Amino acid sequence: MKEFPLWIFRYLKPMKFLVGIAVITLILNALITSYLAYFVKVVVNSVFVEKNERMISVIPLILIFLVFLKGVVFFVNYYSMSYIGQKVIAFLREELYEKVISLPLEVFLKEPPGSFISRILNDTSLLQDFTTRQIATFFRNTLTAIGLVGVVFYQDFQLAVLGFLGLPLIGYVISRIGKRIKKYTDRMQDKLIVVTEHLFEAVKNIREIKLFSLEKKLSESFKRDNDRYIKEFMKIKRTEAIYPPIVELTGALIVGFLIFYGGKRVLAGETTAGAFFSFIIALIMAYEPIRKLGQNYNRIQQSITVAKRIRSVLSLSSEYELKDGDLEIKGDVERIEFKSVSFRYPNSEKRVLENISCLFEKGKKYAIVGRSGSGKSTLASLIPRFYDPTEGRIEVNGVELKRLKLVPYRKRIGMVSQEIILFRGTVRENIAIGKPDATLEEIVEAAKVANIHNDIISLPEGYDTLIGEGGVLFSGGQRQRIAIARAVLKSPDVLILDEATSALDSETEKAIQRAIDEMFKDKILITIAHRLSTILDSDEIIFIKNGKILARGKHKELYSKLPDYKKLVDMQFLSH
Repeated sequence: MKEFPLWIFRYLKPMKFLVGIAVITLILNALITSYLAYFVKVVVNSVFVEKNERMISVIPLILIFLVFLKGVVFFVNYYSMSYIGQKVIAFLREELYEKVISLPLEVFLKEPPGSFISRILNDTSLLQDFTTRQIATFFRNTLTAIGLVGVVFYQDFQLAVLGFLGLPLIGYVISRIGKRIKKYTDRMQDKLIVVTEHLFEAVKNIREIKLFSLEKKLSESFKRDNDRYIKEFMKIKRTEAIYPPIVELTGALIVGFLIFYGGKRVLAGETTAGAFFSFIIALIMAYEPIRKLGQNYNRIQQSITVAKRIRSVLSLSSEYELKDGDLEIKGDVERIEFKSVSFRYPNSEKRVLENISCLFEKGKKYAIVGRSGSGKSTLASLIPRFYDPTEGRIEVNGVELKRLKLVPYRKRIGMVSQEIILFRGTVRENIAIGKPDATLEEIVEAAKVANIHNDIISLPEGYDTLIGEGGVLFSGGQRQRIAIARAVLKSPDVLILDEATSALDSETEKAIQRAIDEMFKDKILITIAHRLSTILDSDEIIFIKNGKILARGKHKELYSKLPDYKKLVDMQFLSH
C-alpha cells in the first residue's frame, strides 16, 4: 500500500464539512455494529438464562432502535461518501481535461488521441469506484472489524487468540492476489486504450471507412483487440474469485473448532452461554468485514494502477510551463524573420524544413508555394509557435520568438487551415471565439467579408442557430467561410490562410480574397495555396521544394527564372 494515491485526497479540501460527516457516520456505524454483537450476550443471559420478564419487553425495543439508528447512519454515510466520490472524480476529470488541452503539440505526436480519451473517461471511471465506494467500504470494514475484534477479545481472550490464527494465511493470500491484480489492471487499461483508439478513429474517419468499404476489416480488428481486453479483464476476475472461498473455508474450520472447544467450556461452567454466543456471533461478524477488506484491498490495487496512469498525465508540464517566454509583445507585429531555420518532428530524423531564411513585413502580402509535402504548412505552423525550430531562430520585431509570452503573442495571429474545426455552440459563438466580447454588428461584418452572412440568416435561428457535432449542419465551403469570418473578426496582426478557400468556387474565392486583401493591407498576410490564381498579385512569393526555399520574388520574376515554378503555373492554368 506504499503506492496508495494519497494525492487524490487534496480534492477533499472544498468539502471538509461533508468529509467530517462521513467520518463521524463511519465511526458510528462501526460502534453500533459492534454493540449489536455484544448485545447478544445481554439477550441470551437475560432472557434464556436469567428468564427476566421485564427484559423480554425492553430488548425488542432496544434492538429496533439500534437497527433503525444504524440504517439512518448508513444512509447519511452512503449518500455523503457517494457525493464526495463523484465530486472528486469531477474535479479530477476537469483537471485532466485542462491539462490535456494545455499540453504542447509535440506530446500529441507521440501519444495517440485515444490514450488521453481513455485516461479521461475509462481510467477515471475505474477510479470512480475507488472514490465513491471502495474507500468508504474499506474504512467502514476496518472500523467494524476493529470493533468486533474488540468484542471478541473482551468476551474470551483465549478463544479469540485461537479464532484469529487464520489471519496470517488470509493476509498472505490478499498480498499475492493484490500484486497479480495490479499487474493485470495495467495490461487491461493498455488494451482498453487500443479499443478506445479504434472507436476514435472510426468516428473521425467514417467517410473513408464507407468509401473504401472497410467496415468488415475494421470490425474484425476491433473484435480482436476487444477480445484481448476481455481476456485481461477475466484474468482479474479469476484472481479475485480465488480469495472468498479461501477466507470462508478458513473461517469455517476455525469457527467449527471453536464451537467444539468453547461448547465444552460452557458445559464445564468456565463461561456463560451468553458470553459464548456473543463471542461466536462477533467472531463470525468480524470475518465478514475482514473478508470484504481483502476484496477492498484488491480493488484498491486496481485503483492504484489507474491512479498512477492518471498521475502520469497530470505530472506532464503544460505548454506554458515549458515554452512561455518572459517578454510580452508590445504594439503590432511589424516583422517576422526566419533565420537559418531547420525543423524535424519529434521521433523523426528527417528534416521537414532546412535552412529557411525569409522575412515577413507589415503591409505586405506573401504567398508560400510548392508541391504537396514540400513543408509549406509546417513553415506556417512555426509562426504561432506550435513547434520550435530544431535549428536556427525566429524573431518577431527583432526579439527571439522563444522569449515572448505565448498568449499575448498568439492573440495577434490568425490562422485558417484546410481542416476546419467548429465547436459546439451557436454560429455566433463560433465566429466570436477569437473575440468573445464582439458585438453582433462586428460579427455580421466579419461574416459579410467571408461571404457567409446570407447563408447564416437563412438558417432557422440565424446567428443563434446551434451547430451540430463538428459542424455537420454545414458544407465544407460554409465551414471554411465561418472559419475565415472567425479570423477576420479577431483582426490579427498576422493572418495565415493555409488552403483556406480550397472548398470554395472560384468566384466566391476571388470575392473573399479581395475583401481580405483590402482589410489586411496594413498587416502581414500569408497565403498557402495550390490554386495559384489567388496569389499571383502577392508582394512576394516563396517557392519551397523538399523543405528548402528555392527562390523568392514576384510572380513574373519567378515565372521567368524558376523552371519548377513555371511548370507548376503552366500545369494549373493550361488544365483550365
